[in-house]
Amino acid sequence: MESGSRSKHIGLSNISKKSDDVAKYYDNWARDYNETLADWRYEAPKQVASMLRAKLSPKSAILDAGCGTGLSGKALLTAGFTTIDGIDVSQRSLEIAGMTSAYRTLHKMDLQRLPLPIPDGHYDGLACVGVLTYLTDSIGALREFNRVVRSGGVVAITQRSDLFVEREFQSVLEGLLSDGDISQMRVSEPRPYLPDNEEFGDQILVNYIGYTVV
Repeated sequence: MESGSRSKHIGLSNISKKSDDVAKYYDNWARDYNETLADWRYEAPKQVASMLRAKLSPKSAILDAGCGTGLSGKALLTAGFTTIDGIDVSQRSLEIAGMTSAYRTLHKMDLQRLPLPIPDGHYDGLACVGVLTYLTDSIGALREFNRVVRSGGVVAITQRSDLFVEREFQSVLEGLLSDGDISQMRVSEPRPYLPDNEEFGDQILVNYIGYTVV
């Protein structure tokens, strides 16, 4: 790993959760974001794409919620999906995502401002990778994801292991399950997230979560 990518993003685990601050941070990082994440051995987009492909046909329409520079879109495309829309709060990241040819559409949207301007049941599946860190209203975010995905569709998301505990994410999911909003819920054990980032390493891991919308 290059020393520049080590030092440039010290404090990544605890940056501001305010939408404007997040947009500015990722606008400034967008140019070398993909290279930095490759240095850190980031594999979450590939894992989430595989989760969706195991449950959905390649013809499914997928929303990449918080698509960033397009790493998830490229992973979804590689997994076989061809109808992928991306939304993100960072305009510069969206511009880079547009260069991937993975997306049908790309729109700037703030995932903290709900409801999103997306019709009910518009998608067959939804991927949200590395984004729930910034969405402190866990139940509000998941209910909105469920709203824009059709009944029988699939949601695949990640949550940092420390925030999974801090925000009682298991209880949030179990509440949705007991309310009959979701079914077939699957939560992984914590797995490596950014293994070659000194701040994350083996300290901050990631949980992979998948479920079917009822």
